[in-house]
Parts: sequence; structure tokens; C-alpha cells
Amino acid sequence: MLVFVVPLKSPTVTKDWGHVSRLAIRTLRSLCAQTSPEFHVILACNRAPEGIFQHPNLTVIEEDFPEPDATHHSRMMDKFRKLQRASVEARRHMPGHLMFVDADDCVSRRLAAWCAEHPDATGWYFKRAYVYDDGTRFAFARDDFDLLCGSSAIVRCQPEDLPQSMEEPRTDYFFLTYSHPILRDSMRERGTPLEPLPFPGAVYITGTGENHSGMWYGKLKSRRLLLQKIFTARYLTPGFRREFGL
Repeated sequence: MLVFVVPLKSPTVTKDWGHVSRLAIRTLRSLCAQTSPEFHVILACNRAPEGIFQHPNLTVIEEDFPEPDATHHSRMMDKFRKLQRASVEARRHMPGHLMFVDADDCVSRRLAAWCAEHPDATGWYFKRAYVYDDGTRFAFARDDFDLLCGSSAIVRCQPEDLPQSMEEPRTDYFFLTYSHPILRDSMRERGTPLEPLPFPGAVYITGTGENHSGMWYGKLKSRRLLLQKIFTARYLTPGFRREFGL
């Protein structure tokens, strides 16, 4: 079983809740398009996105989480609070594999099947995957994708690896403490190294106007990045869109 955990920001800190809802619905549909039924999606939010749909593998946790303010620290604490709440629910599906997914990214429809084929594997980091500026016609392959994007690792968990309640300190749980740029090294230091996923596992969506990072890949001007984009560009064919739910 692969469990996707998705935290969704509060409407009070969005520029356009309708736009955020559309991005979240696209993400959820991407997750629910897995070719294997061995998956579950858990969304934690203050308010369910507009257009939310029902799916037997989707759980929506809608609660009165404390409203964050406009500061980056407050928004990140809100995100981790929702990750913890969704992880409490995810514990019910362990042992299994866990993946944190940002609410505006998309994933390969092959992930659940891959986990089902390798149920005892420690997990994988996404060595190479795609960056896509929302609304354009091309995606760009990036190496060391796990250093760039939070939707970039799958880790096998036991029930005891995840909290039983919100009252437990988040710092007691490894997966709620280590951010994605250091997860690969941290797992190796723990003696449970992750393997590189042998296919692109996700698409990091930028240029939405609502990213925590504010990143817009298309506006980065370095010559090295421009050459990289030229040589790694991938047109969004129908097959590519179907693979990632774009």
C-alpha cells in the first residue's frame, strides 16, 4: 500500500481560493489515477477545495486548524501540522509506503504499482523528474529532483514511525522532522538508504502564483539553466499528460 499525504493551505492565506482549489483537484485526480488499486490519498485541510470529488481511496480531513499568518514560518508550521494530522490517519495503513505530496504537484500513475511490486523496499528518492511552469506546453527534466521539490520521495514506514495523535511532539517522528533536501542523506545515515526511482515520479508545478517557494522556472535566467532546458524539454503530449494527470 502506498499512502499519499497532502496538506492544503488555508483559504485565508491564498491569493485566489478558486485557483488553489483547481490546482488541488488536479493533484488529487493525478494521485487517484494510479494503475494499481493499492493506494490511499489523505488530504488535510481547513476547507475542502471547491469541486472536491468522492473516490473510495480518498480521505479528506477537514478541521479547524489554527489559521496561519502571512509569514513563511507560520505557513510552514501550518503545513507540518497538517502533515502530522494526515500521518495519524496514514498510520492505519502501515506497514506500507508513504509519500508527502504538495497540493499543486502531480505524480506518475505508476507509483502505486511500483510499490506493490516491491513491498519490502526501504523506499526511493526521485533522482530525475520534471519541472513544469503552469499553463505552458513544455516540461523540463531535472536531476537531483529531490533537492528541488518536496514531492520527491517514497519511504516505507511501520506504524510506530507515525504519530498516534496530534498531542505527540512532531519532533518525536523522523519523517515529520527532516525536510526533503536532507532526507536522502538522513536515511542513509540511519542505515536505511533510499534507492533512486528508476523512472520520473513527479512533476513539480511552478509559476502558479501560489507556491510556497514562489518559484517560476521559466523566469530563471542563468545560461546553464537555459541550455539545460533546451536539451531536456519534453512536449506535453497526450501520453505525458495522462501519465502525470496534467
